[in-house]
Amino acid sequence: MASYKILFIDDDPSILRSLGNYFEKLGHTVYRAATGEEGLATHEKVRPDVTVLDLVMPTMSGMEVLEVLGRRQATVIMLTGQGEIETAVEAIRLGAENFLVKPVDLGHLSAAIEKASEKSVLRRENVALRRQLNPSVKRRLSRLALLLLLVAISAGVGRAIGGSGGTERPRNPIPIPLDSADTLRNLQPDQPPDSR
Repeated sequence: MASYKILFIDDDPSILRSLGNYFEKLGHTVYRAATGEEGLATHEKVRPDVTVLDLVMPTMSGMEVLEVLGRRQATVIMLTGQGEIETAVEAIRLGAENFLVKPVDLGHLSAAIEKASEKSVLRRENVALRRQLNPSVKRRLSRLALLLLLVAISAGVGRAIGGSGGTERPRNPIPIPLDSADTLRNLQPDQPPDSR
């Protein structure tokens, strides 16, 4: 069995203790929070693979915490003493992976955490791969700007080194007089001298 980081958020200290101890014995890294605010702070700091969240808590309800965690694309399993269908549907709509009723069977919770954790790890790997395969527009634009700059520099260097590249004709060609016999003889050096 793989080892995962699990965050339990529950206002009942005995539940935090028993769930935490059980999953630590299975080899997982466990974090505990007694309030929604503490749970959000812990989540931000440790980025667990899965968060197990109580529905009913003082000051900040589990649904409020779930909303914030949903925006962070966290993997969340809801735990509640109330098994209301409407609440479960709302929790799933807000991004909960699963909705379990207390007292929860530890084997069932363990299977749900493992499945949710695997999904969470795959989601993170998928996001990382997409970043590698699809460079952002900003990176693409900066690469294009660099390419255009290199083309402009190489064109300027080419002109400086080779001039026009030999494609243009001289503007004022040097005239060659072809009207005198002497000039023609000078142009043909291998001819014997005239014996007149």
